[in-house]
Amino acid sequence: MRNERMKATKILEELIGYFFNQNIDHLKMDLNYKDKEFIIHVEGLCTSVPTDLDHLAELLNEPRQAELEEYYWGLLGGNSQRQELDLLGALVDYADVSCEKNILSITVHRKTQE
Repeated sequence: MRNERMKATKILEELIGYFFNQNIDHLKMDLNYKDKEFIIHVEGLCTSVPTDLDHLAELLNEPRQAELEEYYWGLLGGNSQRQELDLLGALVDYADVSCEKNILSITVHRKTQE
């Protein structure tokens, strides 16, 4: 279980980094850790829709790649200079991404392996 909790931490860290890169500093975060999955929700006030929002939604909804997971986890968070969002899609089951009424909202779901 500890390993899955560390994975939740890394996912949350990457999502927060995305919000900060969009100059969104006022965030609300929620982590719901259940027996068989965890759900992370982050939202924040934005002045405009991020130009890469559709691309982000595509990345986060790429099929999960269990065979490459341990390798990707090792890469995630290793470089504070750039986002590793392209890796997240292979590590989460699916995501909901929206920006409505100046609120950017990202929710990711991951079934746990333990």
